Amino acid sequence: MKVNHPVQNRFQYIIEIKKTERKWHFPLLAALCIGTPLLLGWLIEKPDFGSFSSLGALTILYFTQAPISQRMIHLAVCSFGMIFSFAVSLCLGFNIYSAAFALGIVAFLSHFITNYYKIPPPGNFFFIMVAAMASNFQFNIELIPTRIGLFAMGAILSCSFAFIYSVFVEKSAVINLPRRTFRKRRYTKFVESGIIAVFMILTLIIGHLLEFKNTYWISISTIAIIQGRNFEHVRQRNLHRIIGTFVGLGLASVILYFDPEKIVMIFIIMILQYVVELMIVRNYGFAVVFLTPLTILLVETGSHIHHDVTELMQARLIDTVIGSLMGLSAGFLLYHQQTINNLEKSVRFSFFQFKKLKK
Repeated sequence: MKVNHPVQNRFQYIIEIKKTERKWHFPLLAALCIGTPLLLGWLIEKPDFGSFSSLGALTILYFTQAPISQRMIHLAVCSFGMIFSFAVSLCLGFNIYSAAFALGIVAFLSHFITNYYKIPPPGNFFFIMVAAMASNFQFNIELIPTRIGLFAMGAILSCSFAFIYSVFVEKSAVINLPRRTFRKRRYTKFVESGIIAVFMILTLIIGHLLEFKNTYWISISTIAIIQGRNFEHVRQRNLHRIIGTFVGLGLASVILYFDPEKIVMIFIIMILQYVVELMIVRNYGFAVVFLTPLTILLVETGSHIHHDVTELMQARLIDTVIGSLMGLSAGFLLYHQQTINNLEKSVRFSFFQFKKLKK
């Protein structure tokens, strides 16, 4: 007779592998989209150019299983949103407070719009991620057009690859995406977007006050945790993120220990991207194990400076822990119905007062 242990059942999600209908060739497409700009940057001896374009190429991750016309329109709109998010943060990155304000705007708009139009996962994640990363670049007004152009080229490349892939591989695949069975009240989306925006602003400011070099890692960890469907899911993702990062740092240190050439690192990045896309829908924690070295190698590949491995590992772990805890706090507020109700009442009252003043 099999006995279910309550503790074992509670933490089973850590190693559980979920079933998915995602085919093996989409992760290959994602790896190709991310790796191609890096390869081109390496060929012209401009690794930073390849790094900027590879960020824009993340647009491919908004690929949906829908008729080809809808799919391409969806990707085109998402690419515009990605470029807008990147550009806003880039232009307002002249000091930490304007950068935090820009990230707050992007977080608010991206969550509100993706939630309103029920855009499937990854939803608001990559819009906020690229904005957070752009806020961390050294501000140089002369380089802004070049950086935005390179980012846009990466997005266009992804859309082009997606079109070719759709015509020759996934042309007949049509899957109806499940819709939510409930409708949120009028002001719920506004309140949720406001909470996320506030926490995104805090991630940059806290990182700055603690004098961290790569504050965007805190932002990325926070928004990744918030992606949970409910607070229990948020709590699970929090544990997945911390454990997965810890293991992933070990993998990254092994890779960097051998000090591979840039071209070797690019192919490792493509392999890691393939594995991440293969695992992200099956087990988030396992995906984070490979996502951690992926993000670190992207930084190394696009930089002319060789970073100290130990320092990089320590900073990444501390940033992830802080970001995960902030994400857990944000998730508690987002899924605490009484808090949401009280905030909605305040927003409604303010809105009606504003309308009276206008009259």
